[in-house]
Amino acid sequence: MKKYILMSIVSVLLLLLSACNNEDETVTLQFGHALSVDTEQSKKIMEMAESVEEQTDGRVKFDIYPNSQLGSETEMLQQLDVGAMNGLAIMIGSMQTMDMRLAIEDLPYMWPSEVEARRAYEGEFGEYLADIVESYGMHTAGYMEWGFRHITNNEGPIVEPEDLKGMNIRVAETALRVDTFESVGALPTVMAFSEVYGALQQGALDAQENPLANIVAPRFNEVQDYLSLTGHFYNTLMIVFDDESWNKISPEDQEIITKEINKVSKEIQSTNDATEKEHIEFLEENGMTVNDDVNKEAFREAMFPVYQKWEDEMFGQELMDIYRENSGWEEEQ
Repeated sequence: MKKYILMSIVSVLLLLLSACNNEDETVTLQFGHALSVDTEQSKKIMEMAESVEEQTDGRVKFDIYPNSQLGSETEMLQQLDVGAMNGLAIMIGSMQTMDMRLAIEDLPYMWPSEVEARRAYEGEFGEYLADIVESYGMHTAGYMEWGFRHITNNEGPIVEPEDLKGMNIRVAETALRVDTFESVGALPTVMAFSEVYGALQQGALDAQENPLANIVAPRFNEVQDYLSLTGHFYNTLMIVFDDESWNKISPEDQEIITKEINKVSKEIQSTNDATEKEHIEFLEENGMTVNDDVNKEAFREAMFPVYQKWEDEMFGQELMDIYRENSGWEEEQ
């Protein structure tokens, strides 16, 4: 009897010790992204990581790998899928290798302004995309604005769609972006971002397109003469974790991570609003001619055929209906 009681006490103590160990266990998340370390988004990701570690008393830590140190966005997504890394900030369109519906972010002129885009990602549209990702064993912890993309080149201002005809322009590795530029007669070239500066400098490319922050940070003004504010694509980063890693974190610490991501996301939106004018002034002061006289209606019309093609072949009616209900355009895209 005494032996039974002693064994029972030992068993209870071991269970309690195990529970304490699980509670105090440190989870270190290997987290990658393709952003330059000088961008506001990269800085805010680092701030988020430091704040989470502090608020969780070290129970959750991040090892951050910026600037494609772990590979391209699609390569990092593959690593996340097989558990070789734990978290990722990735442009939604780059996730189309997993599910082609996520290419929807690469439709041209999706939103009238940032206001409609932000509202959509915070609402039903963003929830739908997160559900798609969840079906692949990944958790979406939030979104982070990258912004509208604009075109730089060395030939002259881009005013009408015809101005892009025959122009060799670098695009990211997504089929819809290639289709979009081909629809106006451009010659899109898929190339890793890290190679773009050198290709522009050597004349292997005529043009490239990026948000203002990612034109300023790599100093494309040193190798490009013209910036045209086309605003043709709007990009958002999705913050994702593989389910196995996410489920190792306690619900309380998961909530801390989610709140911190939402906090820095709001700060990035405010920064983007405040720095747009500063970025343009910097580029002008450092040699670029900035053109804001872009016929966006003509661009929308010229690029519209990709909507019908991709809706029929890839996106489906349900997703496109949710997009249209939340797009903010008075007329149907």
